[in-house]
Amino acid sequence: MITLYGARDGTLVRLPETEPHPDAVWIDLCEPTPEEEEAVERMIGVEVPTRQEMAEIEESSRLYRVDGSLVVTATIIEGAGEGRPARTQATFVLSERHLVSIRYGDPLPFRAFETKWARQPEARPTSDLVFVALVDAIVERAADVLEYVAADLNGVSTHLFVESGPRKAKEAESDLQDILMRLGRRNMMISILRESLLSLTRLVPFVRQGGEHWLSKEAPHRLKQLERDLRSLSAYEGQLTAEIVYLQEATLGLINLAQNRVIKVLSVAAVIFLPPTLVGTVYGMNFTHMPELEWAFAYPVALAAMVVSAAGSFYWFKRKGWL
Repeated sequence: MITLYGARDGTLVRLPETEPHPDAVWIDLCEPTPEEEEAVERMIGVEVPTRQEMAEIEESSRLYRVDGSLVVTATIIEGAGEGRPARTQATFVLSERHLVSIRYGDPLPFRAFETKWARQPEARPTSDLVFVALVDAIVERAADVLEYVAADLNGVSTHLFVESGPRKAKEAESDLQDILMRLGRRNMMISILRESLLSLTRLVPFVRQGGEHWLSKEAPHRLKQLERDLRSLSAYEGQLTAEIVYLQEATLGLINLAQNRVIKVLSVAAVIFLPPTLVGTVYGMNFTHMPELEWAFAYPVALAAMVVSAAGSFYWFKRKGWL
């Protein structure tokens, strides 16, 4: 699908045309057909990257110049609000007159961009300022997801170390398993965000330096501000990653403690009943010459020996503090 945006009365508006138009400031290609790609390439004179080329991870494939235009690719998180985070790539072809975006997903920054731009009527809709506003929207979305992850991790930490009280073993085990799954999903988000922030950290200075001769007066300043924001978000992402690792280790430690308690109970029970088992085994032998077989009180004495040996083992464990 191709969507065109142009400048009308000092603001950015969607154009009714369905074919590339010279008046278009921003050409948005969402899952474009080969015919749409060819039409855009004829208008801007630059070859549009394919989906396979957009997925390449080498920096030379993501950041390069072609005939005065800058071609940059960023990784964006999508689906974070629905609980199914995924990564998608968006490529921007930026020139002095036009901005072309190519994407095969529908991340929130693109869906909400028209509303965001409407809140900034003073901004002039030039190709570079539209690009800066798009990158700013992507960075804001990354910051929102990081804030969501931080709040969720705080909830997990409070639940683990403050709110958790005595519970049945099965309930505690199920709860800890749910927490592990929850932390795993947050780790997925953080991993995608790390990749996204890394791609943006490389992209922004490349555009600022590569387009310094034709960028608008305010664009370099806003790009520098984005660089500062990206550095702070990267540091915050590292902090959240460390917290996820800590919470995962703590959860596994609590699971191990619960399992150790079960093993401890079984071990103590086995040791307590070992002496009675020994007594029963001795007097369970059917040899001919066993003097106890002739005793009138042999059976009660054997039972008493079993009880006393079990009680003695229990008393020993209690005295040592093992119970």
